[in-house]
Amino acid sequence: MKELKESYDVVVVGAGPGGSCAAYSSAKKGAKTLLIEKSQEIGEPVRCAEAIPFLEDFGIEPKEEFIRNKIVGGYLFSPSGYRIEIRQDKAQGYVVERKIFDKYLAIRAVKAGAKCSIKSTALRLERDGDEWIVVVEYLGDEYEVRSKIVIAADGVESNIAEYAGLKCKKKPLEVCSCAEFEMVNVKFINNEMMEFYFGNDIAPKGYAWIFPKGETANVGLGVRDKKKKAIDYLYEFLEYNLVKDRLDKATPIEFKVGGAPVSGPIEKTYTDGVLVVGDAAGQISPLTGGGIYLAMDCGFIAGEVAGEAIKNKNWSEEYLKVYEDRWKERHYNYLISHLKYRKILEKMDDEELDELAKTLGEKLDDIDLKKFIKKIIVKPKLLKYFKDLI
Repeated sequence: MKELKESYDVVVVGAGPGGSCAAYSSAKKGAKTLLIEKSQEIGEPVRCAEAIPFLEDFGIEPKEEFIRNKIVGGYLFSPSGYRIEIRQDKAQGYVVERKIFDKYLAIRAVKAGAKCSIKSTALRLERDGDEWIVVVEYLGDEYEVRSKIVIAADGVESNIAEYAGLKCKKKPLEVCSCAEFEMVNVKFINNEMMEFYFGNDIAPKGYAWIFPKGETANVGLGVRDKKKKAIDYLYEFLEYNLVKDRLDKATPIEFKVGGAPVSGPIEKTYTDGVLVVGDAAGQISPLTGGGIYLAMDCGFIAGEVAGEAIKNKNWSEEYLKVYEDRWKERHYNYLISHLKYRKILEKMDDEELDELAKTLGEKLDDIDLKKFIKKIIVKPKLLKYFKDLI
């Protein structure tokens, strides 16, 4: 394998959206870049509900080849069926075909100058002076790939960051277990609106969803629970009284499983010659489990910083700290606030979730904290959960 016999300025491990965006921006900066992917096909297996906002933020034109549906908002359902309609900017975007979209991002990186090696598993890192040796297995053979900077974009089960001395491993209940069917013949309330269902019986410490995807729909849920498997909750959700009439003729054509780390960002996302991106870094909303946009944006930042480091011939820990400074300036407060909201919702019983839905009202154009506090302050039963936000 020619690519694995060369040395590089930057090696990116993981060709998901974060990794491919990191490889793209690193290559654009002129760094000799290798993108490694353990699967034999980029984009496989799919492990998410495939929704993403604002592709245009990345200079990506929404293309028919990977866009399956445009989304204008969402419905939130409480356990008893109280519905809140949300149409704020952050609830808008697209449902994509990840198998095609991820491959599109990787192609974009290669066109920018990056090399790519599929079916290649990064086994370990070894330090050699001020560079890293990435030990890679490809078709049963091991290769040593020398690199100045390694970008760990290898997902929730990341090993690369750990090899470099960064702590990113999650405890079992810090990861939301997700199960999803892509289904045909789903009856939509509105085929441009996502649906979210909350309740301690439906999806404990998580939520269930129905995302319109053109001719199909992604129907799934994420839970953090030891009592039952996510797939068991999913089968029960298909019979849930709020959706069963709309799913009675629905048929699965694909089954997807995965894990979403919902404990917030890891303590440190950089060290000498290493940057951590996406799920590996905990750059995913602890409230919604949405992480494609965050992974892509932080990937772009990581690639830019890596490219700048190569140009300046300095990839020390002190220099690479600018990566964490930049991504935290853009996203840290968002992640921490979502972590707070997630912890609040998890403490509520179903009756309180219903009360919260009624308090918020039928439409929510924008989440204004001051307006919310005015509503909640006259609800003593709910106020105890939100007192730290006042």
